[in-house]
Amino acid sequence: MRASIAALAATLLVAGCAGGLMLNAAPPRSDDIFSRIHPGMTRDEVAQLIGKPDETMAFPRSNTDSWGYQYYDTWGYMAIFSVTFDATGHAVSKFSRRINAGGDHSR
Repeated sequence: MRASIAALAATLLVAGCAGGLMLNAAPPRSDDIFSRIHPGMTRDEVAQLIGKPDETMAFPRSNTDSWGYQYYDTWGYMAIFSVTFDATGHAVSKFSRRINAGGDHSR
């Protein structure tokens, strides 16, 4: 009985790997995927579309918080995409900024 359970588990593992099964996988980060973020989206909608942020920051005076994502932009520069949420958890703004806008942009 144990051998058949172990064999089944191994088969499912191999099948999952072969089929590219990934749990909680976010799409590759790109300008294209970030362009799909719009004001009014909820935190859950943003997380479903682009995954968990690399960093978060609260802004108590404005009662907002932001999520930041590092990625390589369309031209190969390291950049940070940021989306800001209001107190109700809805996106109010977004922007992308290159980390090194004038130097070496090789990966």
